[in-house]
Formats: sequence, C-alpha cells, structure tokens
Amino acid sequence: MEELLNHIQEVLGVPEFLINQCNFLPQFVKTSLITSINFIPWLYILYYGIELLERFFMKNIHLLVKLMKKLGPFFGVGISVIPECGYQVIAATYYSRRMITRGTLLAFFISCSDDALPLLFLDLSKAVVIIPIIVIKIIVGIIVAYAVDLLFAFNNRVTENVNAINTDLNEPACCHHRISTMENLPYWWMHPLTHTFNMFMFTFLSLLLIESAIIGFGGAENLASFLMIDSPISIIALAVFGLVPNCVTSIFIALLFVKGLISFPALLAGLVTTTGLGLSTLVKRQQKSSDNTLITVLLLISGILTGLFVYYNMQLVEVIKSFFN
Repeated sequence: MEELLNHIQEVLGVPEFLINQCNFLPQFVKTSLITSINFIPWLYILYYGIELLERFFMKNIHLLVKLMKKLGPFFGVGISVIPECGYQVIAATYYSRRMITRGTLLAFFISCSDDALPLLFLDLSKAVVIIPIIVIKIIVGIIVAYAVDLLFAFNNRVTENVNAINTDLNEPACCHHRISTMENLPYWWMHPLTHTFNMFMFTFLSLLLIESAIIGFGGAENLASFLMIDSPISIIALAVFGLVPNCVTSIFIALLFVKGLISFPALLAGLVTTTGLGLSTLVKRQQKSSDNTLITVLLLISGILTGLFVYYNMQLVEVIKSFFN
C-alpha cells in the first residue's frame, strides 16, 4: 500500500514539476495552476459519486417526490449538503409546480453550499470548519423552513404529474447537461468530467484574481484589512454576494476563506445564501415576482442573521468541533 501511495504521489507530482520549468510564468500563476491541477483527481471521484446518486433519484423520481413530501425540510437539508447545485434546481422546479412548500424550498437553498466545501480541503487547517458549516446550515435550514411555513399561508396543491416534471428537467442545467438524461451511458463519466473541468477552470481563474489582488495590496493581511475581515459589514456583504446565481459564487467565497481574506461568520453567511442555479431556476420557472422576491429576502435575512449570530458566539463553532472530535 505504501509503495502504491508513493507511485500516486510521483504521478501527481508530474504537473508541478513541468509547470515549475515554465520560467516565463509569474510565481503566483504557477502556484494557482498547480493548486488547481492537483485537486482534479479528487474532484472527479467526488462528482462521479454524486452523479450515481443523482441518476438513482432521477430513475426513481416517485421516490424523490415521496421523500420530499414525507420528510420535507429534513430531506431537503440532508440531500442539499452534497456539493452539487442539481438538487436546488430540482427543488425550485418542484416548488414552481407547488409540489413542495416554501419552507422546504428554503431548506434546500439554505443547506446548499454548491461547490464550496471540497475547496476547503485546499488548506487542511481550514477544512476543519466543514463539519460546523454543515451542522449550522442544517439547523438553520430546518428552523427557517418550519418558521416560514407557520408564518406564511401556503396553499400546498399536490401535483403528481411526473411527465411534466421530466419535461422541465430535460432543459439544459449545470454544465449544460440535461438533468434527466440518464440512458446515455457516456454521461455517467462525461458529466463528472465536464463538472471537474469547469471546477478546475473556475478555481484557477478565481485563484489568479485573488492572488493578483493580494499582490496589488501588498499582502494578504492588507487585503483582509481592506475587506474588513473582522467587521460585521463583511458578513452582510458576503450574504449579498452569495445570492449571485452562479456556480462560481461559492467557489470564490470558499477561496477567499482559504486565503484568509474573510472570517468564518462571513463564509457561513455567504454559503447560506448560495444556491448555485437554484434562484435563477426559480425565477425562470415561476412568474410570480412577489413570491420570488419574498424567498430571496428570506434567504438573505437567514444568511445575515446566521453570520451575525456566529460572529457574536464563536464559541459555538468550537463546541461543534469538539463534539465531533
């Protein structure tokens, strides 16, 4: 086993060796490229596993509908911790057809971190916050979900038209693939490969931008000070930024934290409001702008309050860490 691991390390070290020979590249470009490339094998394994899970639920769509209806927010927060925005797209589609409640939709949105969590492993000292992030987001998602369903009247019209849902899910989504496409066997490895490549490019370009900014400000500490890392204002700013409906949003937020440019409460606030393509799908599927606005506002308030609560109660994070240790 040890010999096998040594061979794997040698193979993974080839890109770093080749890139370091490119003397025409600035050091920060080399570092960003090496960091992004080294993460590719692990990302592919992760996304391949997620692909299998997604296809299981798409082939058993009645089971997915049943779990959403019977477990509601509990199923939403449980499945949405998986680093993939596909379930938020599905939840937004189901909500537009009134198959789930507003609270359940928010549970899906709040517990979603999109592609952020895997990137925290770029710095193992920062990866220890993954468990607190998941635990806090699950708790907040459940509380908000039931509070919203109690406070706001909702006519939960049951719809079981799976064919209509399949029509919705046949439109291009994340990585330009079709969520309901599962008969084409190459998709089993092609979509994870496409997703991995997109993550590589997003990570590389985001790292380039962040590293350039660090150099421009004369160091990470100066940039962190400029971004008001220790101020509640950064929490509000990250919560607003998290609403941007794009897969790059969560990646950029995670990398800001890995580089020490934002605090954990700000990271948490941004990841609470991050929904990947969930919000944009909701706006596309549902023409009721007032309801879309309400959901967005509730999501933003949840992100800000969660971030501020943790900001003033950081000992909570240590309690969660010690409990799982």
